[in-house]
Amino acid sequence: MALFVNKIKNYFSQQPLPHAAFQVTPRYISGIRVSPKDGRITNHFILPLERGVIRSSFEKKNIKNPEWLEKNMKKELGRLHIHDRKVACLLPELSIKAFVFSFGSLPSSRQEREQIIRFRIKKQIPLLPEDARFSFDVHKSNSTVKIFVVVARASIIREYEEFFSTFNLKIRTIGVPTLGLHFLLNAKKEKDFILINIEEDSLCLVAIIDSEIVLYRMKPILAASQSSMPDDRRVENIVKEVKNTVNFIEDKEERKIQSSWVRLGVLDERGMLSQLRENLSFPVTGIDSCLTDELGLREKKILSPLVGQMR
Repeated sequence: MALFVNKIKNYFSQQPLPHAAFQVTPRYISGIRVSPKDGRITNHFILPLERGVIRSSFEKKNIKNPEWLEKNMKKELGRLHIHDRKVACLLPELSIKAFVFSFGSLPSSRQEREQIIRFRIKKQIPLLPEDARFSFDVHKSNSTVKIFVVVARASIIREYEEFFSTFNLKIRTIGVPTLGLHFLLNAKKEKDFILINIEEDSLCLVAIIDSEIVLYRMKPILAASQSSMPDDRRVENIVKEVKNTVNFIEDKEERKIQSSWVRLGVLDERGMLSQLRENLSFPVTGIDSCLTDELGLREKKILSPLVGQMR
């Protein structure tokens, strides 16, 4: 689906972006509008969702209750005062697949590159759906070539396009929430760290070594509303995943993770950041500290992927 590829390309290559963007999650939909002059956030909203309205999935339909969503979105869209009908949209992490592949070299022909990358994708997703489409970004470093690949299904993209079209909005750019967070950070200053994005239903870990993404790992987690698991146990599981990922990266890359940046994309985080600081051996910093916009702490946490997307 060339349309999807072009949208992801716009995201990777940082082409001129729309002035409004949305993030969709099973727990909320958020939106911002920025000033075309200075990029300042002029309007925003956070719409909590009822359970089951959206279920993020790579395989199945995402929007389960479009009537409820349309009714409640109408109220919030008025807050943004959108003039340009083209918008950006961050999909749920669980609705896409993303990988970092390393190669010694790649052919110069794009067609040959795509064949090789598709082969690697099928090793990760043996039952690759026929409507799966991918886009990639190439980074050369020393003797290796690293490729960040995003895979999505055309049917899922179309589902979100059709929903936003009911408001006369056209999705121009599709993004990945955790990559939006990555753009908030100073790549030259922050060299060896792990980026931790915690949503209600997913944990995403991105390892950056020498300012380059070397690993993207996404793990589904049971939403707090669906689990009787105590908060402390949930944090223990997250800490375990982080430590396992850090050990894997340090063994593979022979570089030590120096710090971590954390984004808590949950509406009720209940001191989770403090618990992570107590249980991890390296510095833990909230990603919200990167935002200078005049927003409250809760808004900074929830809206940070959108802010990074629009920079």
